[in-house]
Amino acid sequence: MPTAALQDLFHETLARYILVRPTGIQICPGRLVSSLSAQILTFRPARTLYQNRQPTCRSLDGIQALQQGRACASCLMRKACTPQIYLELLADNLPLRLILAYSSARNFMTFVSRLRTQHHPIENAHIIISVRDRGRWGELHFISQPPPQSH
Repeated sequence: MPTAALQDLFHETLARYILVRPTGIQICPGRLVSSLSAQILTFRPARTLYQNRQPTCRSLDGIQALQQGRACASCLMRKACTPQIYLELLADNLPLRLILAYSSARNFMTFVSRLRTQHHPIENAHIIISVRDRGRWGELHFISQPPPQSH
């Protein structure tokens, strides 16, 4: 399926957000896995404003806030925002969204750098995402995997 068609699928369906726990990756309530095989559809910068540990404003492109519809560049709260990476993934034909916090975002950008050095595309790359228990949070790590063989 071409990338544009997959992105249209994302916007037409309610993609699920992946939650990262110290002990695993939660795709559905009650289902925790230690690793996830997925395909990267796209990734981009994101920003979230947290107040009392709760997200109060979010931008999935780092440009425009979702809720208030205002531009991030002119927002007075911009300096308080947490920079993040937003990923759209496909796992078992299920569209998934993942917002990476600092250490996971750093690991992802290192992974992207390795792919680029090897002249591999990032979009449509097949990856394995694993979680490491860091006590109060889970840190994600990314490795390449060969694309699945079609039969």
